[in-house]
Amino acid sequence: MELERFQQEMAKRFAEFDRESGPFFLMTVLTAELGELAEAVKNDDPTGVSEELADLIFTAVSIANIYDLDISNALEEKYLNKTSKEISKGWTEPYLGKRTDTL
Repeated sequence: MELERFQQEMAKRFAEFDRESGPFFLMTVLTAELGELAEAVKNDDPTGVSEELADLIFTAVSIANIYDLDISNALEEKYLNKTSKEISKGWTEPYLGKRTDTL
């Protein structure tokens, strides 16, 4: 399923709930899901990683829907025509304490 279609379908099903819950609640959910993804990665659990990524995307789409944002368009505009070096500029490697553009 394409992301645009997924977002539209989620808006049909959950827009009212998402708006009632609000972006701050959904940010809490997003943070919890990120922690669950970290645990799945730590445990080298591909099934868990897949499930938690799906949860993260679902929650991010819910937040986008609250703000009437087209997440597919946002991804294309931000990332499609950039190199990996441009995208990762400023990221840090927490274990080395170095920026990725200096590795």
